[in-house]
Amino acid sequence: QQRECLICGDLVIHAHLGVDACRACAIFYKRHSTFRKPLVCRRGTNDCYEKNLKPSCRHCRFVRFATLLGEPLTAEKMKAMAQHGSSIDQHSDTSEPNSDESPKYEDDTEQFLDHRRFMISPSKSKESYFDRLKRAYSMLCIIRKCGELGTHPIPLSSSEEAEMVGDDIKFSASMYCNKIPNLKIMFASLIQFADASFDDFHRISSESKHFIANHSFKLLNTLDSAYRSVHHFPDNDTMASGYTTFYNESTMDSFLASCPFRIREETIAELSKATTRFMNMKKHNFKRVNPNSDEFVAMMGLCLWTQELASLSDEYYELVERNRSRIMSELHKMYVRRGIVDYAARLGELMCLLVSVEKVVSQVAEDFEVYKLMNAWTEDFDKLRC
Repeated sequence: QQRECLICGDLVIHAHLGVDACRACAIFYKRHSTFRKPLVCRRGTNDCYEKNLKPSCRHCRFVRFATLLGEPLTAEKMKAMAQHGSSIDQHSDTSEPNSDESPKYEDDTEQFLDHRRFMISPSKSKESYFDRLKRAYSMLCIIRKCGELGTHPIPLSSSEEAEMVGDDIKFSASMYCNKIPNLKIMFASLIQFADASFDDFHRISSESKHFIANHSFKLLNTLDSAYRSVHHFPDNDTMASGYTTFYNESTMDSFLASCPFRIREETIAELSKATTRFMNMKKHNFKRVNPNSDEFVAMMGLCLWTQELASLSDEYYELVERNRSRIMSELHKMYVRRGIVDYAARLGELMCLLVSVEKVVSQVAEDFEVYKLMNAWTEDFDKLRC
């Protein structure tokens, strides 16, 4: 005989965990009964079941199930942790560690990542996998910010075209003379990011670290540029060409002003057209998918451990497969924690975004061959093109 699930109201034939509950609700309860972090009521009132028989609030769904199982203590703990943000009696057998003392960044996947996150003290509890990656990425940002400030020439103008202010960064127009130094800073900071993020990368030789970073540099730099451009310059055609520099079509003349050799007008026009095309490709695709901070650092990891790298040797194959599997596993866990059940489509969007980044990198590589014939860039620039 069919009955209604006492948790969500769906029809059920068999009881689960001793109550009339559907299989989905039973799995939900078992999974969250061992959660280290407290669930929080979406409405902040802890009374969703009084308002709606089938709420989308995970906290009230859990409390409802605990009450039906005759475990009011568990339900009371969940309410207390959500309301007061404090841990319950540490000597209790069913106590859960407090996680509300952690910095505001920890559970906020919508938080933009930059150099300021690194100064936030980590939680007393163990850092999650993505928290470790985000902290390492923030270290990358600090290295880039400090390094690039040393490459800025003395500003000759304070016009809006020369300088922009975003967050606490004073952006300067990108120049030919500081492009290569800034790319070298980015390369060095990427090695430090990978070293702090992945134990496998930390253990390999210095030569292997440089090889992997060089192999993935263009992908990582392009992805990072899109991430920062969409945040700092969301509504125009300006790109974050470095951590503290910007570029748009109107700054082409100032960019080439420090070029050591003369560039013809047709070359400048071609550069301007190509740059605008790449800006639109990078920003449009990234803005459409709009990955959160966890998804972004996951994509950074996938760009570091590329499948192309895995094909180069058996050693790299093992490293790539192990780390890509871990990243995908952590993405699954993140979606489950956020209550996103059907996340296959979202993963597909992220993979398509990575493919679009690869296409941009390939197109830039082709265009640079043409620029070399036009005598637009030096060989050093070609080695570190973005």
